[in-house]
Amino acid sequence: MIKTILVPTDYSKNAHSAAKYALEIAHRTGAKVIFFNTYYVPTYVEKVPIDPVAEEDLRKDAEQILKAFSKEHTDAKKDITIECIIKTGNAVEKIVAVAKEVSADIIIMGTKGASGVSEIIFGSNTEDVIEKVAVPVLAIPENSTYNGINNIVFATAYHFSDFKAIKELAEIAKLFDAHITIVHISEGEYKLGTEYDIFDSFKAKVKQQISYSKTTFHLIEHKNIYNGLQEFIHTNKTDLLSMTSRKKALYNRLFGRSISKKMAYHTDVPLLVFKISEDDEITQF
Repeated sequence: MIKTILVPTDYSKNAHSAAKYALEIAHRTGAKVIFFNTYYVPTYVEKVPIDPVAEEDLRKDAEQILKAFSKEHTDAKKDITIECIIKTGNAVEKIVAVAKEVSADIIIMGTKGASGVSEIIFGSNTEDVIEKVAVPVLAIPENSTYNGINNIVFATAYHFSDFKAIKELAEIAKLFDAHITIVHISEGEYKLGTEYDIFDSFKAKVKQQISYSKTTFHLIEHKNIYNGLQEFIHTNKTDLLSMTSRKKALYNRLFGRSISKKMAYHTDVPLLVFKISEDDEITQF
């Protein structure tokens, strides 16, 4: 159950979009939303230590800007508990630390300069946060506009850990009465008959463990996993793409830099990543 949503912001266009997603989820769950920002305090200005008064002014300015951002998004959301936190220091390090401090259940953040899934993965701050936190991260691209969440796609590589992720994803889907499509892109690693046997076994196991009726399954044959997934999410009007991650293993397979250079088009679909801990099983089903 989502009780606390952490929303790091840099006040960019995509950060505003992330706030909208966070507030909609909070409205449906009763979760508290924590807006978070880091600000920079120079240690020296022209070789002279910064005046403590000037440092305090920087802090106050940062607080006012964050509160104004919060007010802009929450004036009409009286039913949602809002908190604002500011820190000095490295943004990623502070996001990771604050997520632990407030026991965040999910982090929702924009992706600076992102215009597609590959840039989401390799956008510096977002990638680092996904890599370092244990909770799910919902990354919102710059061109994404919230129009509800009706269709969710979960990309699977048949890992046992996907069962846990799909179970959590189903809880989010229920909030929006959304449909989940579980997709596997086959590059021909197995003979077709064997591939379908594995896929059917995986599907049966999911149905056994996750009781969410609005779930369908697709096995897609494609020479390229990334392109096959891109084609599917665009053809099927996807509102949210989801997957698991552990030490970038799946990322590198789906969104390696060599693939991103060859990508033919971008997507504005938000990406929800469930992080697999060291203790979670990642063996293929």
